[in-house]
Amino acid sequence: MSTVDRFVKVFNLPPALIPYVDLIVTSQEMELVVGLGAQALTVAEVAEMMRVSEEEAGALLTELFRRDIVDRKAADGGAAYTVGNFYTNMDFWTGFEVGSWQRLPPQVRGAVSEWQMEEWLKLWEREMDIIRRDPDTYVRMKNRDVLLLEEALDLVGAAEAICLLPCACKTTTMPGSPIIEGSMRLGARARQTLERGQGRSLTVDEAKAHLLALDRMGLIHTGPRAWRAHDPQQEWISHGNCHPAYSFPMRAGMRLGMTKAYPRVHHVARVDWDACTHCGVCIGRCLFSAFYHDGSVESVHGQKVRQVKFDPEPCWGCGLCASACPEGVIVMEQIAG
Repeated sequence: MSTVDRFVKVFNLPPALIPYVDLIVTSQEMELVVGLGAQALTVAEVAEMMRVSEEEAGALLTELFRRDIVDRKAADGGAAYTVGNFYTNMDFWTGFEVGSWQRLPPQVRGAVSEWQMEEWLKLWEREMDIIRRDPDTYVRMKNRDVLLLEEALDLVGAAEAICLLPCACKTTTMPGSPIIEGSMRLGARARQTLERGQGRSLTVDEAKAHLLALDRMGLIHTGPRAWRAHDPQQEWISHGNCHPAYSFPMRAGMRLGMTKAYPRVHHVARVDWDACTHCGVCIGRCLFSAFYHDGSVESVHGQKVRQVKFDPEPCWGCGLCASACPEGVIVMEQIAG
């Protein structure tokens, strides 16, 4: 078996990427991963295996750790390194090494994205079955709920550590489009991510300002709504700012026929039609066409304007309409626990 074949097996590389393995690792990095195999080795042991100095081995391992190609754990007298896997590495690769991802032919990117979706569905099969039986139950997984802006601000406001990352969903599915730093990790997950050398640290005030900017951009906030009851120390919290055109969790839920159950929807918009001026801002903000024009007109202050209509069925309760309504006539009513 060749070194490439062994790397593909050890690192769980999707078949479509085999001809492009040089975009992911150098020959030396591939040799290290293959050499590690199922072992956990210290820097000194890796240096001996690779026949390099401990300084060079340490630098190499630090770089691979940053890119989620190897993992690190505490060991007697220091740390030991083990092989990671491509599924974990993919978010880093597509989010931080966008150029190499863009060099792949579109059909290869499509095949790898589909592979990622299938791997995700296998990884979270048990949790999704639980949610299918009871959409309101708590499970520990990313992007569990759709959050209103005030809920998202409350979540980051309680965080002692915040790490901001590029939205890998967007860079994966829409390469070449502007990169958005839309992914936040909080608490222990933030500290672990920053320890790897990924992302950038934000203060609470900076995180809140960033959330407000993402809200103005029209992104939907997702995260654990019941975090105070189930993860008050914020040991495992990811907070996303999503768009249905590219959001991996939203597309996964829809594929499974679990629209609005994952991520879980908890609110629906309600409009004070007597005070509404039918300006249409909500139509531009809604990502699900819940607000729309049907051709009818309404008289507002003696002038004829196109009448805004609302269908609660497609509403995801994200609150983007309410936060932008210039008259403040849209409120979000809770519909689920």
